[in-house]
Amino acid sequence: MVISSNALAYIAVINKYLAQLAAGDVGGIVSLFSPQGVVHSPFLGVQPAGKFFDLLKAATRRSVIEDPEVFVSAVGSRRASVCFTYQWELADGSQVRFQCVDLFDFDEQGLIEAMTIIYDTAPIREAVGDKYRVVQSS
Repeated sequence: MVISSNALAYIAVINKYLAQLAAGDVGGIVSLFSPQGVVHSPFLGVQPAGKFFDLLKAATRRSVIEDPEVFVSAVGSRRASVCFTYQWELADGSQVRFQCVDLFDFDEQGLIEAMTIIYDTAPIREAVGDKYRVVQSS
């Protein structure tokens, strides 16, 4: 097993990301991404990080992150992930709570090159509908 020498740096970036996500700090989140950084979202597809987090902010009243657990690559790659429970209060007041995994790919400078969000969208769509559709059309 080979642990990346950057593992602690990746963990620190992910912890900053989670804190800024909970605070709704789009600028802070985007600063963790490379200029070409993208987000792979189950609802929105592949988006530039800035656009994705602007849409998320517009659709969100409040975010609560529970029980985050960060995992780093055991083969030395520039990859890490975090598993957490996301309590999401949407702009219209509806609420949903779900398990989520965010998978991060880092560039050579330790910035996020790509983030892939993994969760089951079926219960969320059933509970609150597709809240991004309203944000994107306005």
